[in-house]
Amino acid sequence: MLSMKDMQEYSIEIKKTLLQITAWGILLGANVYFAGYKELLVGLLLGIAASMVYFLLLSYRIHKSADMPIEKAVLYMRIGWLNRLVFIILMLFLSAKIPGINFWSVVIGLFSLHMVMLFKSVVLILKGLVNPAKNGSTGTCLQGSWHKNLKERRREDGTQWRT
Repeated sequence: MLSMKDMQEYSIEIKKTLLQITAWGILLGANVYFAGYKELLVGLLLGIAASMVYFLLLSYRIHKSADMPIEKAVLYMRIGWLNRLVFIILMLFLSAKIPGINFWSVVIGLFSLHMVMLFKSVVLILKGLVNPAKNGSTGTCLQGSWHKNLKERRREDGTQWRT
């Protein structure tokens, strides 16, 4: 069971991610608009909105499954995966059928969550590289500290590693 502090941190992360998707959408929309592709803007905004809804559906499922037993949580998440898949297929189907909405701009907008998560991952890795102790990382994987004391490390059989 998650504590109140954990839930507050979780909701803060959800809000930050939604804000980042919004910022990404504004940046992408402004680029499309000023590049002269105004006809793509509606589809792009629809895709970005669908990406935000997808993220909210995922976050809701994660929140609800946190208090469940593992077996029940796994089933609950699988059903949620199917619901989200149906939602994405429905959005793609509607964008293909509704005139005036560019299908491919909706597809690009749907990848907004993925782009934001990619950027967040890169920032997290770069923070770990710059100062691992400050960011709560040991730096073992990021900075290769495993190799720093290679002469001192021993194999499981007791022999030393060659350098």
